[in-house]
Amino acid sequence: MVRMSTRVATLLLPATLLAPAVLAAPVSAQTAGVVVELTSIDYRESPERTDLSRLQIADGNVAMEVDGEATGTMIFRGEDRTMIAVDHERQTYIEIDEETLAGLAAQMNAAMAQMEQMLANMPAEQRAMIERMREQGGMPGMEMPGMASLPEIDIRDTGRSETQGGYATQVWEVYEDGTLARRVWIAPWSEIEGGAEAREAMAGMVEFFDSFLESLPQMSGNDSMMRNPFRYLDLDEGMPVLTHELGEDGSVEEESSVTSVARQPIAGSTFAPPEGYSRQDLPGG
Repeated sequence: MVRMSTRVATLLLPATLLAPAVLAAPVSAQTAGVVVELTSIDYRESPERTDLSRLQIADGNVAMEVDGEATGTMIFRGEDRTMIAVDHERQTYIEIDEETLAGLAAQMNAAMAQMEQMLANMPAEQRAMIERMREQGGMPGMEMPGMASLPEIDIRDTGRSETQGGYATQVWEVYEDGTLARRVWIAPWSEIEGGAEAREAMAGMVEFFDSFLESLPQMSGNDSMMRNPFRYLDLDEGMPVLTHELGEDGSVEEESSVTSVARQPIAGSTFAPPEGYSRQDLPGG
C-alpha cells in the first residue's frame, strides 16, 4: 500500500510529459514529529521482495520514502496543500498544487469532451465497438479517466478484534465487485503514538487528492475512492497497522505492516526538495 503511494505522482504525471524548469529552495530547522516505519512483502515475486518504508509526519506535512526505490520521496505539504515528487536518481522534482490540479483536470475534461464528440460523429456500430474496446483497455491512447469499468467497492467491518503488532485492532475487509480483495487491521488513533498528528496530516492528503479526482469526468463515489492511493489511510476508525492484498484464490499476495511508531524531531528540509534539484513542469504550465 505504501509502496504504491510513493509512486502516485509518477502514475498521474508520467516523466515523459515533464520539462525541466527552476531550482529548489528548501527550508531547514527542526520540529517535533512522528516517524512511522513499515515493512511490505510481495509474495508474488521469487524470492519474495521486502521493502522498508518510512513516513515522517510533522505540522500537517508528510514525507514518504521506500528504501531502495529509485523514484525517491513523496512529500505532502499541508500548509500550502502541495504534493512534491522527488526523483533522487535524476535530481529532479515536480510540484503539484491545487492550481496545477485544476489545470490538469481542465485539460482532461477537454480531452474527454473532444473524444465524446468524435465518437458521436461515428456510425452507431463503429462507436459501440470502440467503446467496448476502450473499456477493456484494448485501445492504447484511447483510455480516459473514469471510462474503464471500475469495480464496485464495499468496505465491511467484520466485527472481529485481533492483536497485531502489539495493537488491539478491528478487522475490516474490502470487496471489489463482491470478491474479497483486501483485509485491513485498524488500530484506534488514540493507541498510536502521535496518532492525532498523523490522522490530521493523512486526512489533509486524502482530501487533497479527493478534490482533484472529483473534478475529473465520471470520477465520483466509488471511482474516486478506488483511484485515490491514500484513501485507505483515512479510515475514521484508525490507522491500518496490517494490510493483506489478496489474490483471486484468497491467498495473501502482498503484506504491509507497521513495525514502529515514534515521536522524533524532524528537519523542516524533509518536506522540501533537496537544494540544487531541478523542478519539472507540465507542458503549458
